[in-house]
Amino acid sequence: MSSLYRYAQITCIGLLLAPISPVVAEENASEAPLELTETQITSLQAADGSAELGYRVESIQLGPLGNTRLQDTPFSINTVSGDLIQNTQATNTTEALKYVPTVYSNTGASQITPYFTLRGFSASTWNYNMAVDGMRNFDVYQPMEDKERIEVLNGANGFLYGITSPAGMINYSLKRPTAHSLREFTVGTYDKQVYGHLDLGGALTDTLKYRLNVLQSDKGDTNGMDDQSQKRHLYSGALDWQITPDTLLMLDASRSRRNLEHAQALFMTTAHIGIPSAPNASKNWGAPYTGAMDATNRFGIGLETKLNDVFTLRTKARYSRIERSYLLNRQVWQNNDLDYRWRVDSQQEFDTIVKQFNLFLDANLSTGPLKHLFTLGVTRDSYDSGDSGYRGTTYTTVYPGDLHGNTHYRPWSEPPKGTSTSQETHYTTLIFADRISIGDHWTVMIGGTRARVDDRSTSRNSAGAETTTRYDENEFSPAYSISFKPIPELTAYASYVESLQQGLVAGATQANAGQVFSPYVSKQKELGLKASVGGMDLSLAWFYIEDANQNVDTATNVATQDGKAIHKGWEFSATGRLTERLTLTGGFTKLDAWIDRASANERKTPQGVPESMAKLYAEYDLPGSNSVSGLTLTGGISYTEEVPWDAANTLYVNSVTLLDAGLRYRARVYDKDTTWRLTVSNLGDKDYWTTRSGILYLGAPRTLSLSGTVSF
Repeated sequence: MSSLYRYAQITCIGLLLAPISPVVAEENASEAPLELTETQITSLQAADGSAELGYRVESIQLGPLGNTRLQDTPFSINTVSGDLIQNTQATNTTEALKYVPTVYSNTGASQITPYFTLRGFSASTWNYNMAVDGMRNFDVYQPMEDKERIEVLNGANGFLYGITSPAGMINYSLKRPTAHSLREFTVGTYDKQVYGHLDLGGALTDTLKYRLNVLQSDKGDTNGMDDQSQKRHLYSGALDWQITPDTLLMLDASRSRRNLEHAQALFMTTAHIGIPSAPNASKNWGAPYTGAMDATNRFGIGLETKLNDVFTLRTKARYSRIERSYLLNRQVWQNNDLDYRWRVDSQQEFDTIVKQFNLFLDANLSTGPLKHLFTLGVTRDSYDSGDSGYRGTTYTTVYPGDLHGNTHYRPWSEPPKGTSTSQETHYTTLIFADRISIGDHWTVMIGGTRARVDDRSTSRNSAGAETTTRYDENEFSPAYSISFKPIPELTAYASYVESLQQGLVAGATQANAGQVFSPYVSKQKELGLKASVGGMDLSLAWFYIEDANQNVDTATNVATQDGKAIHKGWEFSATGRLTERLTLTGGFTKLDAWIDRASANERKTPQGVPESMAKLYAEYDLPGSNSVSGLTLTGGISYTEEVPWDAANTLYVNSVTLLDAGLRYRARVYDKDTTWRLTVSNLGDKDYWTTRSGILYLGAPRTLSLSGTVSF
């Protein structure tokens, strides 16, 4: 541990403990004594998604349909507010979504590229299931410090976002300027990584407001894992200019970068070898030369103007430059003794340029007894990725198995030159939706999307020979729903959605890399109930989805698209204050998924899909305290049923139950609001596996996080 790191760590802890330091007391002995008093609530209404409200969120971004009341949407949606992200000390998407009952993190603690499963379908940047402020997103790494909340739209959503997988959409909502003055500084340690975060906001003039977020993090160990580090920074700003009472101009810009060094290894097995017990996850089984670099420069501009009493115009444009490279290794087991070969996969640094635009016209009008909210619009996403320069090889040397012994980092040389790919893709979506209110109790939505993908991909093999594939498809996807609201606090709905999807493209690590399969249409039926009971928001949904079956054969490493995948099940979620002192958020998913009409694996559960999950996060304010002052106990529990490692269901990753615990304390120190947080994740230090595409990933070991925030 370097002297600089020791100094930073001591400084951080000193800042956290300064209010009770005897040195401070001695220096101020002649002044008024230090007073710790309860924070006074100065606003009449708690902020949306705040701890005081039990992290309940009233309004969400519904893609092209704009801001909508969560209870009025005929879709299953889970939210993670900015307050919850901060109070659980989440530093990445995997941690932020750990208590969302519909989300399974396939890639465990690996931070190279996160993959998730929603409703049994894969969701990732590569499947186009990510968005920022309602616009499709193409960068892998997302910092949490400039996010107001994360919204998880479960299930097929081609009606809203065009061409995506039927898993759903994970939308990151950016922090916007505030009308009130905001001054917060947070310093803390995530495991052994020291960071500082500054969040500023307020009004520059009567019509101009701003928001600024700055983060700097050092290279300390992360995820409770030996030697892995992730130095990162973020500079993010936003301006809102109220040009006229009816016209708002919005600007945002950001620069983020992370350098992940010494990444955890991945593991490959076979049906004959089986899945051994997970090793000590705090050991780094990867090699020192592994890691990833992700950097994004993003600039956006938006305009909303009310043209008259009927029409409102909304438009937004965004430019992003995304830089990425990675190098990872895997242990490829050869026998029951877990002797292994060393596999290295790398992708040279390459740029992706993304240009995006949307334009929507909303009309709020009446035709007789019917009230209409009509939206007509277009979205355009242009994605131009440079030469990816992928290299991957499994070396022939067989090393003795040491999975439960000491880590050994094998010699490395650059893999032989492999495939490289450049890609230019254009997504164009035309959308219309009419939300019709019939009296005070009924709402009908009729909508549709004409989605088109125009993709040109050029692959070069190691000899330099080029192969160009062109993919140009379009499809109309209808969407219908009906909602009934017998009382304001209860909504029942039924919906039907179709969605065009781009056919599977075999990944760079598959034996048939680059093979493009035919496009297909997924179909989803959903029934749901949403209720507000006391201080709780409750949601229950039943769904049925038909989709193309995709999997990677673990014996041949060949990606295939064959037959259908049928997924049906139930989702339940709850968020809010159950009592004056007890806050809960969580729920469960019960899924029945099987492969149908395929040449193999009929009635088997699709690869990497858990059929049961349950998660719960709780906070309890001790007597004499409340949500904005005093001492709060925090903790969580999550359960994931066994997960099939392969499409034939010959092997399963064991089920796992994880526990978290923590404390939060708020008080006024020298007339400043301060908050201290302590979080212990994976309290029992359980070692466990997660899986996707026949790959085994280690989960995160026990990790301790400590932070302090002061408002000034």
